[in-house]
This record gives sequence, structure tokens and C-alpha cells, in this order.
Amino acid sequence: MKFLPVLLILLTPLKIYAQSEDAKEKVVFISPFYELQFPFADMKADFGINSNLGLELSLINDNNIYLSISGSFLFGSQVKDTTILDHLMDDNNNIIDENGQIAEIILNQRGFNTNLKLGYLYPIIHENSGLLAYGSIGFHQHKIHIDVKNSTVPQLDTEHKKMYDQLASGLSSSAFVGYLSISKKSGIHFYSGIELMRAFSYNQRSYNHLVGGPIEKMRNDSFLGFKFGWIVPISKRSTKEFYYF
Repeated sequence: MKFLPVLLILLTPLKIYAQSEDAKEKVVFISPFYELQFPFADMKADFGINSNLGLELSLINDNNIYLSISGSFLFGSQVKDTTILDHLMDDNNNIIDENGQIAEIILNQRGFNTNLKLGYLYPIIHENSGLLAYGSIGFHQHKIHIDVKNSTVPQLDTEHKKMYDQLASGLSSSAFVGYLSISKKSGIHFYSGIELMRAFSYNQRSYNHLVGGPIEKMRNDSFLGFKFGWIVPISKRSTKEFYYF
């Protein structure tokens, strides 16, 4: 009878130890994005609402630290100072090309941004979805793009355009807050949010027709943007479970 307790122990399943461990791995992804930007300060005086289209390479590590590098192309159709070429016009307010025909000239906004970003993902639904916040430092450049359509105007060749394009560039900074989702079920991955950007730009031309010389004052080029990015994961986090009995 003394062996009965031992036999009962051997025949009865006994869970000695159980452990579940979430092993978070880094997430690497690329993101094409679009941003609708509303200008402020000096940028608002020169241009209207613009678009910002770009691509990011991003990493979220196992501590939810967000790192990213991005480049984007800035473009818009509203240039507020439409008088910059008035002195080239004839009495009928037309600019004449080299063949004596009326030239079609369109003014647009063009530029680009490059940024290095550092932030944090605050998980809400699961470890891959939640509140994303980051700050960035980068480089910004913009100008007036003078597009002469289907003709040649000697006064607006490549070199002469530089007197009117008001090219400006400089360091920039930004802050973003929004929502990021890398879905485990649907396969739909995205982020969206609001971004505030400030560029500390300087005019880069040695001569500007606007003032008859250089412009040395630092600009305040600021934007409020509504941003949406489509996420294409290169690697995903996995959850590993270990059980011991």
C-alpha cells in the first residue's frame, strides 16, 4: 500500500511550469506617403496650399523606438507674386518669344525635403498598432518653377531664370503625431496623422530681381500637414510561446 501514493503521482498529469513569452522583433518597412500642407509665415506669403509626395524607410525596434529616413518632392500650383515677370511684358501684358509669338509661361512651386526621424510607438490594440509620435531634423528647399511652354524666351533661359526663382533652402525640423497600424489579420498597413514643420531657409541666389541684389534674411518657412502613408513591411514581428510541463 505504501507504493500507492507514488503510483498515483506518476499517473496523474502535473503541470510543473508554464511560461508564455512574447519575443518582439524589429519591424522594417518602406512607406510611400502623401501629405497635404498648409503654409504659414513666409511660405504663406509666397505660395498657396501644396502637396508633398515621398518615400520612407523605417524601423521599429523591440523597444518600440521608431527610426526613419525619408525623401519627398514638394509641389504646388499657386504662386502669389504674379508680378515677378511684369518688366518682360509688352504693352499688351504679353511676353514674346524668339519667334515673335506670345509665350505661354506658367509659375509653379517646386521643392524637396529630406528628413531623419526619431520617435516612439505607443501600442494600443497590439504591439504593432498604436499612437506614433516622432520629431525630425532635415533639409528643405523650394523655388518658383518658371515653365516656358513650347517656345524659347531668351530672357528666361536657364541662367536668367535664377534671378526670378527665389530659390531658398536650409535646415528643417518637424513634429508628427498620428496612428500607425500593422494589421495581423487584414494585411492592411498604414499610418496617418498631423505634422508641423519649420524650415530655417535662406535665399541661395546672389542676385534677385525682386530686390536688385542678394537676400540675406533668414526665412520662416512653416507648414501644417495632413499625412497618410501606406506601409509595406520588409520584416515583421513574431510572437513565440514556450511551454514547459
